[in-house]
Amino acid sequence: MEPFIQNQWLWLIILVPLSLVLSFLIYAKANFPKRWIKVLLIALRTASLALICILLLNPQIKQKSVTLEFPELSILLDQSRSIKDSSAVVSFYNQWKNDQDLNSKFKVNWYGFGPDTRPLYKLGFDESESNIGGAIKNLDRILGQSQGPIIVVTDGQQTIGPAYNYYKSDNRTIYPVILGDTIWPEDLYIQRVTANPIVRKGQAFEVELLVNRSGSSEMIKTQLEAYQKGVKVKSVDVNFPFGTSSQLIQSQLITDVVGSQTFTWVLKSLPGEQIVNNNAVSLNVEAVDEQRRILLVSDHSHPDIGALTRGLLADDRTEVIQTSPEGAMELLEDIDAVIVYQPSNNFSELLAKIAQERINVWVISGPQTQWSEITKIQPAIKKDQIGVSDALFAQVNKNFSLFKSPLSQWSEMPPLVSDIGQISIEIPHEVLLTPTIQNQPHNSLMLGFLEVNDVRWVVWDGINFWRWRMEAFRLSKSHESFDAFLGILAKYVSKRQEKSVLRLDYKNIYSQRAQAEFYVQYLDKTDAVDLTANIELRMTHQQSKKVIIRPLMADTKQYKLSLSDLAPGVYDFTVSVLGTDYQKSGQFEIAPIDSEIGQGYAKIQPMKAWAAYNHVDLQDLSQMGEFKEFLKSQKEFLPRERVEIKNLDFIRWYYALALLILTSALEWFIRKYNGLI
Repeated sequence: MEPFIQNQWLWLIILVPLSLVLSFLIYAKANFPKRWIKVLLIALRTASLALICILLLNPQIKQKSVTLEFPELSILLDQSRSIKDSSAVVSFYNQWKNDQDLNSKFKVNWYGFGPDTRPLYKLGFDESESNIGGAIKNLDRILGQSQGPIIVVTDGQQTIGPAYNYYKSDNRTIYPVILGDTIWPEDLYIQRVTANPIVRKGQAFEVELLVNRSGSSEMIKTQLEAYQKGVKVKSVDVNFPFGTSSQLIQSQLITDVVGSQTFTWVLKSLPGEQIVNNNAVSLNVEAVDEQRRILLVSDHSHPDIGALTRGLLADDRTEVIQTSPEGAMELLEDIDAVIVYQPSNNFSELLAKIAQERINVWVISGPQTQWSEITKIQPAIKKDQIGVSDALFAQVNKNFSLFKSPLSQWSEMPPLVSDIGQISIEIPHEVLLTPTIQNQPHNSLMLGFLEVNDVRWVVWDGINFWRWRMEAFRLSKSHESFDAFLGILAKYVSKRQEKSVLRLDYKNIYSQRAQAEFYVQYLDKTDAVDLTANIELRMTHQQSKKVIIRPLMADTKQYKLSLSDLAPGVYDFTVSVLGTDYQKSGQFEIAPIDSEIGQGYAKIQPMKAWAAYNHVDLQDLSQMGEFKEFLKSQKEFLPRERVEIKNLDFIRWYYALALLILTSALEWFIRKYNGLI
């Protein structure tokens, strides 16, 4: 830019004398009665030409301005009700606000925070929530690229919002200042309790509890007790060694009653413990009687029958009764499922009664299967038998979603044998295995699942799977994977009381938003917890009608979502499993009450961690006089001179144009008056 400006002035220096020379030549031969008229016309013409050059070149001049910039000192004060000794904060506020020396060195801005951040004009200490992480993040964003320190005065008790102890600004230094009693009273509380939502009647089930404490780091011993209907059913010793703040407790419970069961875990309070409303949590489970009775029907012997029986009996919850089609007619009562092995015409009467009684069916077909008998009771399942059998190799369907198979080495399994005709199912179904013949995919199914009018079907096409059991043993030195696979099929096909696929764990009223969490467990068709689904929570705030949609994150045993940043009010919600029709609705309330239970106490550990993360010392409110002198002495916070150079027009174009019109008009009138026009 500067070379261009210099060239403008160079051209102007050249063109102005040329304008004078040109004007002189124009009027050199002209005769005027008075000599001064000639001089005046030459001057006017020279001025007009020079103004035209100025308009065309627009020469500029540089203007230098120097201003003194003071760093911004932003002070963020906690306005929550947990600030018990507010007089100390008021004294600090008045002293710093009226310090003329400080205000002459800094541009001091005061901010207050509770659940949100705002400019501070008056101290209140009336906020029921404290969002330290959100406040410092919002203030840092508001300040933008400006320079200067931030002082955060708080007791460290955060009830909502993101964690603050690992926040660091890119543009400025953060100085945490702690206030309140840093020695907390002893407080024991149960953070969470988890268990499988479906448990077996009469069988112990695992329970996991996370127990925390705050206060001193001395060794503590207490007890954790479980109650059901007011009766103590379990007691566990809890020991906190020196310096530990949390313990993961694993225990077991048992129930002899089928149905929904509620257990209350209570953590015994310490002598003199002030906060005891967080020492108890409830656990809800559903107890089921999963003893399965399966009828295995065949009209001829085969090694598959033995492999199937041994595999199913590996689960002690399964009872297998082997019989013929004739003998099965008298055994259908209290049967959960019937396995028909290569059904023939001999199965006609049995299959008709199975359909009449609406019993779940597991069909194993092969070369000798009479498919017309199956189609007769379930027209949606058909096979085009062509009378030719061949070896069928298994190929897994990666999109299968009913359950997770414990057997995975399908490509290494030997082939099964069956008629190579195509099996078709004309209603919605799931396919785990499809056959390949001579390395070519076959448009059929080897293992499929469907449900029609609450009756479940398993369709297995191919015999000689006893070889699969032997191959599984060869690969892993155990039959467990194959037996567990058969157990899952039996669990799927067994008749059972329908249970909820979605189980929600939430409180009707959350009085402490910092601990407000929403839990969901999603069960597959075998009642196992599925952690691979996409689940979202849609919430509608009744008062504002605002809709909030958030995904839930999978944990080790469930899905969870923190509600700590929600505004107080009543929320209607719907939990949905994306890609399915499963959903559940309900309502909860975020209570607008004081959640700061540790009034007058400060959380020093997270404040120390925050100071260390910002490479500064944690300040105490009682030492703010020394800290103020420290700030004044820091070179990085001294006022800075700001030099600004501006390029300004030598003359505004409209002034130049006006002068051009004036000089041209004067020249014209003088020439006209003297008869030169």
